Amino acid sequence: MLADTVHTESEANRSPLVLISVSETLEACWQDWLQPWWHGRFCRCHSVAAALPVLQHLGSPIVLLDSTTPEQATVALTALRAQLPTLPVVLLLHHSPEQPEWQPLLADLRNDHLYLPGSSVDTIRRILRYCEQLQHHNQHDTAPVTVADAVPAGGYDPELWRALQREEFELFYQPRIDLRRGAICGAEALIRWRHPERGLQQPNSFIPACEASGLIVPLGYWIIQEVGKRLPAMQEAGLDGRIGVNLSFRQFQDRHLAPTIERLMQEHRMDTRTLEFELTETALCSDEEHVRSTIRQLSDQGVEFSLDDFGTGYSSFSLLQKLPITTLKIDKSFVDGIPGNIDDEEIVRAIINLAHNLNKQVIAEGVETRAQLEFLIRHDCDQVQGYFFSRPVCLDQFLNLLSTNRRQQAL
Repeated sequence: MLADTVHTESEANRSPLVLISVSETLEACWQDWLQPWWHGRFCRCHSVAAALPVLQHLGSPIVLLDSTTPEQATVALTALRAQLPTLPVVLLLHHSPEQPEWQPLLADLRNDHLYLPGSSVDTIRRILRYCEQLQHHNQHDTAPVTVADAVPAGGYDPELWRALQREEFELFYQPRIDLRRGAICGAEALIRWRHPERGLQQPNSFIPACEASGLIVPLGYWIIQEVGKRLPAMQEAGLDGRIGVNLSFRQFQDRHLAPTIERLMQEHRMDTRTLEFELTETALCSDEEHVRSTIRQLSDQGVEFSLDDFGTGYSSFSLLQKLPITTLKIDKSFVDGIPGNIDDEEIVRAIINLAHNLNKQVIAEGVETRAQLEFLIRHDCDQVQGYFFSRPVCLDQFLNLLSTNRRQQAL
């Protein structure tokens, strides 16, 4: 009966949309979203066995497979191809496509998959955007549509996704200065976009879009890889310390964050003593139990963590005791007011004292004047970074700074 109903509906202009949901990843309410948008030509089946009688009566169906594990997806695809060998299937992927366990399956699918980070509304929009493009192909016999054409990387901004593929992003490095030694003791890696037409773009012009779409996840992995590639040259030039890499709260939504970072570090033979991840208070509060587990897992490997923009959010001080955070970073908004602004002076002193009482280091960001530097030295701040010493610089300039720093320390 169901097959007859769908077959009748498929005679209309719109190809039927069949969702095979062999897991419960997609919320049941999404059927209520897809049904009206697809004008009633939508069918959801909870197994391949239930879907086959429907699919065998359809012409040019749009088939989406929802699965949570590669093993589960492989079994479902094998069963589908045994009966319908030419049936095109799009996999709805809920984990990062960078995960190694998914690679054989995605290669077999020729990358025909939708990566679906974000909220259910975002997901529905990405699914429908792809289906509308595929529908046009089915009706007008145009060139075959791929997911990459319709929804680049699962809904990412097409221009930003192409920028990542074409390696238009670039890392700059802002040195950190150890105030006791007066020497470079590391740096923060900061991303820039070298746009082919608009030139060098600052992160505030593209990071919000990356966060909103989920592109920040693969972009974040690219940053770690890039740091890993450049670390040998930095160490040869005299790097004695850690490179700080920012982790977004969206990256913590990838449940494979820790093992993926561990794999990247192994691939690039990164000494964990050279890497530090900078977290925001938003990231710490997004999913406390998962964040805590991830941080501890990486901390056990020797990676250190700092809390960025400390004092500007609402995280509990108890998190500083529960989590293996080694460093607090004083936000530039507080440093701007010293010396002279009594409130900012008190806040900076309080953060330094709190950190030291908890056996943590302190880094002051945005140091631009000698007066600010002298205030921080008087109050025992450990490290600083800011334009007073150096703007963020490209890799070659940073290597030159490291070489000069090593020569000066040798005198």
